Amino acid sequence: MINVINAYNAQVSSFRWVSGFLLGLTLVLFTNGCSKSPAANERASKNANSANSNQQDEAASQPLQQPTLKGDIERAALAISMARSAARESKWQDAGTHLQTARKAVEVALTRQSNLSGEFEALKSAIDRAIPAIEGGGKDAEARIAELQTRIGALKVQTAGS
Repeated sequence: MINVINAYNAQVSSFRWVSGFLLGLTLVLFTNGCSKSPAANERASKNANSANSNQQDEAASQPLQQPTLKGDIERAALAISMARSAARESKWQDAGTHLQTARKAVEVALTRQSNLSGEFEALKSAIDRAIPAIEGGGKDAEARIAELQTRIGALKVQTAGS
């Protein structure tokens, strides 16, 4: 009987030792795994990749800020849209100013070597015809702005693939 009790006590103490060891090992592995920082070259590559993706995302999401053909088109489209809003509120002077801004964006786009120079010339002459009509508050002002929006929309579609 004493041998059975001694054997039982030996098994219990070995179970406690093994479970204590496994618990300690688990804690050590978790603390090392959580506190370990990436190596210097891993950190640098992650930062570089993050910065590059942020720049690409920013460039794609804000073409108005970019000095490109698409940026010129977006700036002209925004100015034409603002001119339409101003015309709806009968702020003819503001609408004319916005159309002047659109004309400048189109002129910048014309300086870039593009196969769309004919379309840009047509848009520029349409803006030139629209400015006096808008500033005079004529009845066809809304139709002129709608034509400009159609033309700039067509240019957006033509440059969407490039």
